[in-house]
Amino acid sequence: MTDHRRTRLASWVLAISLLAGCTSGAASTKTTPPRGESTPPTGSSSVTTASATPTPTSTLSTSQTAAVKTVQGYFAVRDQLFDDPSAFSKVEATKALKPFVETDMLNGNMTLFAQLKKAGEHYDGAARLAWISTSGVFGSGVGETVNVTVCRDSTGRTLLDRKGKVLAQVKPAIREFEVRNTSGDFRIAAEKEGFGQSCP
Repeated sequence: MTDHRRTRLASWVLAISLLAGCTSGAASTKTTPPRGESTPPTGSSSVTTASATPTPTSTLSTSQTAAVKTVQGYFAVRDQLFDDPSAFSKVEATKALKPFVETDMLNGNMTLFAQLKKAGEHYDGAARLAWISTSGVFGSGVGETVNVTVCRDSTGRTLLDRKGKVLAQVKPAIREFEVRNTSGDFRIAAEKEGFGQSCP
């Protein structure tokens, strides 16, 4: 990987991580407890966006904002890695993803990264988060959880082989993320199919 690409990725990860300290965003009520969690939420919100950055219509709690920023940062870094796997080493990819995901999610992403790299495949085309919604905050302090649901509008995004042949079209999808406070930093613990308004 060139020094230019390494510097750009490192700067991107740092900038996204710093954004997690911001406290703006939100709107209508939507509550979904995480797996096995029965603690009542402290509040719930949703954010509608026309890009990867939410347009605030109310106020998210600090924890909800941190969870949203974690999901946004995850997509930004993952897309950069998967759009050009050949440009990054396994160590660099792991280091870039680690601030946003827990172990199981990291392992899953690194498996896909390795497969793409070995096959000479990559993704191409822009994607955006058409809307974002959050659950309330379940628990408190270390271990507290926020569910973040997004509409990932990947219209026009494709998977290409090493010769540039289209292997697959990436369809828009609703994804739900379980985002957990781990020693003060929010990371994605799990991802599954989500439900909500139309997507995109």
